[in-house]
Amino acid sequence: MRLSMIAVVAGLGLAGCQPTTTPPPTPAPTPLTDAEQNAAREALMAHEGEWDCSAPAPFDRTVRRLLVEDGSASVVSPAGFPGPVVIGGATGATVFRKSGSGWSGYMIDPISSVQAVRYGSAGLYLITKVTREGGGPLGVALLPTGGGALVCAGLASPEALNAPAEHPEFVRLSLDNAGKGSLIAKGEREAKPPLWFRYDTTDAGATWSAAKAIPGPAGTDLDAPDQTKVPAALAREIAAS
Repeated sequence: MRLSMIAVVAGLGLAGCQPTTTPPPTPAPTPLTDAEQNAAREALMAHEGEWDCSAPAPFDRTVRRLLVEDGSASVVSPAGFPGPVVIGGATGATVFRKSGSGWSGYMIDPISSVQAVRYGSAGLYLITKVTREGGGPLGVALLPTGGGALVCAGLASPEALNAPAEHPEFVRLSLDNAGKGSLIAKGEREAKPPLWFRYDTTDAGATWSAAKAIPGPAGTDLDAPDQTKVPAALAREIAAS
């Protein structure tokens, strides 16, 4: 009996000393080829006039990889916001946000890029600007804090500017907790002083007034959350969802 107990104890001791094994790291995916990248861009362009900012876009795996693996893609995760949010790169103004166990992608504007990111009580704001054909108007996309549908609005260029050679540049976004505030833009002009404009909103940015000329910048800017490079593991997760 005594020998049996010794054998059991010795067996338990050996079992406790067994080295733990960690699974090997997931290998990085093979980078998209030029042909795959071109095909993904063509797929996006084929639906250029069909995108709805408020509804998830039918991005396939290759398109998702193009957008989130690009060097210009970034992660934004301000305190208090149900993030993170991934701002896609490579083409157009796109965004990915957590949706259940996966990720939903949205095309905000296929011919714009994200110029600035701000965070207020209503949610996360992406300020976009048309970048095709010399540049153009600004836009505002709101990702509500509660996780509802995205809200996107365009801001018409002021009549005083000679578009597209002259167009507004984002300066600051000022909003209170009731959703009232303004967006300030500056119009750069060749060999002339800049012009300053204000767009007003009363519904947290869902709708905006026409541009109003002002003497200079006014108001306080909302917080600009940090933007960091998309980790490889997160990019793989988004591409696979």
